[in-house]
Amino acid sequence: MLFRRRLLGLDLPSFVVAVVATVLVFIGTIVYGTRSDHSELPYFVKTILPGGRCQCETSTTFECDTCLDCAASPPAPPNWSEDVQKNWTFQFGRDGLNEALTPDQCSASFPGLFEDVYRAAKHRRANHITKEELSSFEFVNGMVRVVIHDGELYVLQSSMSDHNYRKKAIAALYAIHRAITSVPHRNSIPNIEFVFTVEDMARDPAKPLWALARRAQDQNLWLMPDFGFWSWDVRALGPYTEVVSEVIRRESFEPWENKQKKLVWRGKLAYAPKLRRALVDATKGKSWSAVSAIQWHDPHSMQVDFVGPVDQCNYLFIAHAEGNYQPLILLQHSGGIFVLISPGRSYSGSMKYRQICRSVIISHKLQWIQHYHYLLISNGTNQNFVEVERDFSDLDVTMEHLLANPEDAKRIADNNVKTFRERYLTAAAEACYWRALIRAYAEVSFEPELYELNDAVGVKGHHSWPDRRGVRFETFVYVAIVMKRIRSE
Repeated sequence: MLFRRRLLGLDLPSFVVAVVATVLVFIGTIVYGTRSDHSELPYFVKTILPGGRCQCETSTTFECDTCLDCAASPPAPPNWSEDVQKNWTFQFGRDGLNEALTPDQCSASFPGLFEDVYRAAKHRRANHITKEELSSFEFVNGMVRVVIHDGELYVLQSSMSDHNYRKKAIAALYAIHRAITSVPHRNSIPNIEFVFTVEDMARDPAKPLWALARRAQDQNLWLMPDFGFWSWDVRALGPYTEVVSEVIRRESFEPWENKQKKLVWRGKLAYAPKLRRALVDATKGKSWSAVSAIQWHDPHSMQVDFVGPVDQCNYLFIAHAEGNYQPLILLQHSGGIFVLISPGRSYSGSMKYRQICRSVIISHKLQWIQHYHYLLISNGTNQNFVEVERDFSDLDVTMEHLLANPEDAKRIADNNVKTFRERYLTAAAEACYWRALIRAYAEVSFEPELYELNDAVGVKGHHSWPDRRGVRFETFVYVAIVMKRIRSE
């Protein structure tokens, strides 16, 4: 006698087919929702997008240990001479491009900038970083292993098969090289060995990796400045200081009173669909909205919707939303089942371009921390941006308040310029941060050797000379440029 098991009115084979079909439809819906750039999506698709309800485990609202108030009249370190204490203070026009400030000048000029450096060093003070620990990394695309020795920069290992990773990594190397070669006495730079990544989100945050951004729980990561401070070959960008100069020039003939009283934002929805679609939905139909999605590979969208970093400064309000692209990964389980993994979305490197405008930056509560985020202040006398909920549910009320109180908006915009464009996002501040990072890392890490014995070299009874590790930075970038030209020919 043949028994056929039935479940919910279906025989077992039909039930399995139905379950598999449902899972495939679910996966396909997520893929469609995360990849689509269309501003309108069915409600059901929006509800199952990765990112929950646009909330995060922790948000980074800082109470900085070193007050920002001190930036207006920075305290002089105790070992300064009386003349220096009396006569020297940071001035944007004179010192903003000076990458050779002394450690004392850096500390006096940029209080609060080095908070994450101090945090990372404190975390490893009882457990110093070892060479074996660095060697244990899974070396993936976007990672570079580096030695700084006697004031020179050497590349030991790199994984940059992707063209975008290569550009970002080389820009980061140039920034490090500039920071260590701009000081008069390069031998004062400690010898260190470290690994950095230019991935938007570090693959293994449990390792002592130098990264572009971290979450609050990623205690082992060491934050480094974004590669874009050197340069970024995206439309209307380039060297960061060049963009800043153009914004200042534009301000000279387009004053505050002429700005459009609207909130502007441009971005790709697929880079953080749950979060960015919430922004688009919250601004839909509002008289104060100049918010629009953009499709980078659509010539019409780029012609109609694109707003460059300088042009966005024409608006009174600029929105910011996290989200750099992290691809969905389809893994095959050992049992033959396919599992869809979304590694999530990371920080957005566009914030620094918004902060050079004399405009009010409106951002949701941030989940990702960059090296200078400790200087973000959302209330009080020194308020330099406006913070709203991650689902933008209070954006309408916030905009109505700012439009009804233009003096508040002007004060916040002026503080934004004073804090970021004219101090903490200058080339001088970036170089100071790199050197502070190097010094703090050296305090909790091993002393690297530039030369090592190679057992394969030499004959028994003969002297074997040690090999130098790595390639000097100058040679590394030269070869990288030449190889790129060869491949393009």
